[in-house]
Amino acid sequence: MIKAIFPVIKVRGSFATSLCCIAAALVLILSACSTSSTPTTTTTPTTSNGNPSGQQPGDFGLGALPGYQVSLFARLPSGVTGPDSLVVDNGFVYIDYQNTTAKDCTDQFTSTVVQYDMTGKMLKSFTVPGHSDGMRADPSTHLLWVTSCEDGNPKFVTIDPTSGTVTPYAFPMPTPHGGGYDDLTFLNGLVFIAASNPTVNSAGVNVFPAIDKVTLSNGKVNLTPVLMGNATSTDLIAKSKVQLNLIDPDSMTVDSKGQLVLVNQGGSQLVFLQNPGTPQQAVTSVPVGNQLDDTVWITSPQGRLLVADGGTGNTYWISLTHFGSGAVYTQAPDDSGVVGFVGVIDLSTGFVNPVVIGFIKATGMLYVPNS
Repeated sequence: MIKAIFPVIKVRGSFATSLCCIAAALVLILSACSTSSTPTTTTTPTTSNGNPSGQQPGDFGLGALPGYQVSLFARLPSGVTGPDSLVVDNGFVYIDYQNTTAKDCTDQFTSTVVQYDMTGKMLKSFTVPGHSDGMRADPSTHLLWVTSCEDGNPKFVTIDPTSGTVTPYAFPMPTPHGGGYDDLTFLNGLVFIAASNPTVNSAGVNVFPAIDKVTLSNGKVNLTPVLMGNATSTDLIAKSKVQLNLIDPDSMTVDSKGQLVLVNQGGSQLVFLQNPGTPQQAVTSVPVGNQLDDTVWITSPQGRLLVADGGTGNTYWISLTHFGSGAVYTQAPDDSGVVGFVGVIDLSTGFVNPVVIGFIKATGMLYVPNS
């Protein structure tokens, strides 16, 4: 058995040098894991997708720290490409396949949302316009809210999984920030959305809304600014006030304290909003040493991470005997300094510890507690 020591990705120090060393180490680790005759974890077959038994993480090009188990949830179905956003709701898994579509809706192509049961069996599919990127389930109605074209000319639909009805809504055009819209989050009866690909001023600063509150009415998406791209924040590591520059609002989630969390992907930063959209709103932030994508908080010791690889098209479960409650897991997209891993963030330092490596394009991720 080849034992690999996974490096820690740090915020401080000579960042460019660190990234080069870490990237080289990750390549060597991945090579060792994929060629080892005895990988460190086992893979459970997904029988509904015809997955042959006995496969190991190395068969998928993945390597994991001891204790982590990787299993295949679903292979890429025929006729679609590029899994991204993931939703688990009402006993079903929904995967958003982006297909080959323009991020700014300059073509007429479509994305596909596929409904699965919890064993990975395909049940239904729904067509949505453009390059879809954000998808969430309304906890009260179980409608899917789906955004498309995060770089510009954005589109929005809701999907009723029961009837199959896809209902479009129109964003205000031109958008206030000049770009599109990305992820969504439901919190305390409100819905928030990330204003992605903003236009920056001559100083390179985003002075437009980075997060908006969303309501739907009369076929329109109504937006109320919640956080500006150049808002003031308290840096939780430096313990000082800083001016944000949210150049790349991307994924959003809710942490274990009930705060809204925005990933400023291009800015390598997590931004936390306590009491978002209220007069009591407070903003804090944590710089990290790498561009990150979907980031999730562990809400129960017993559960699994569901992770999509946009490069291979496969979707995986990552299991651990006992997840630490409140632990924070993240993933590195394919345009990061160090790519292709799922890791744990230490919010007291901003350091990221990879735990599973070898993804071609780690995209969607969420945590699913055991029922």
